[in-house]
Amino acid sequence: MGHLSFNGVSKVYDDRGAPVTALANVTFDIADGEFCAILGHSGCGKTTLLNMVAGFETPTGGAISLDGRAVAGPGWDRTMIFQDYALFPWATVRENIAFGLEMKKVPAAERTEIIDHHVDLVGLSGFADRYPDELSGGMRQRVAIARALAVSPRVLLMDEPFAALDDQNRRSMQNELVRIWRREPKTVMLVTHSIDEAILLADYVVVLSSRPGRIKQVVPIRLDRPRDEDDPDYLALKRQLRGLIHDGE
Repeated sequence: MGHLSFNGVSKVYDDRGAPVTALANVTFDIADGEFCAILGHSGCGKTTLLNMVAGFETPTGGAISLDGRAVAGPGWDRTMIFQDYALFPWATVRENIAFGLEMKKVPAAERTEIIDHHVDLVGLSGFADRYPDELSGGMRQRVAIARALAVSPRVLLMDEPFAALDDQNRRSMQNELVRIWRREPKTVMLVTHSIDEAILLADYVVVLSSRPGRIKQVVPIRLDRPRDEDDPDYLALKRQLRGLIHDGE
């Protein structure tokens, strides 16, 4: 299971005594195993929404629930992948992937089996004993994905995970993510500012307005994978999403 529900979620910050509304009355669902992309301008509350699902922040109003239970803090059922990889530089690939498993007190033999499986899953066989500074950016992000998946989360949260990569590596990692997700399905919530990335990866796209972030529209992506950027239906979706984002600027 991994059904996420957002019910009237709002977030208000205190900016030197003045209230600033980041998100207002956000309501939508992500069903078990679905891939949802959150799209919008910088400052529209995308990352705030992701951080509230992770349990790093708390809604000011409304509620977020996972499989009917309110999200009340961080948990192993939700793992986050960050833009900057957030790997331990002193630890090998294997040791980085092991981190969450050790925290969960998974027995050593089972831990080894899980690590080996995820090293293979993300295509890093032969690199398990390398350190992060010996890896390319794309390979580091593979380690981050493996570490996030190794603890068997119900929901995978991704905050601009490929933004630091060049175009070629970014496209390669997008394809890899789809391959991994199809092999081991999870509920995925991806925050991105890239219209192409949203269309290439997601089952549907939640478009947020500029601050305060409100849902402008939920756009389904009914295209077969892998997706062709020259497909007229792809181009029509791209125009639709661009129009939604820039409307009212």
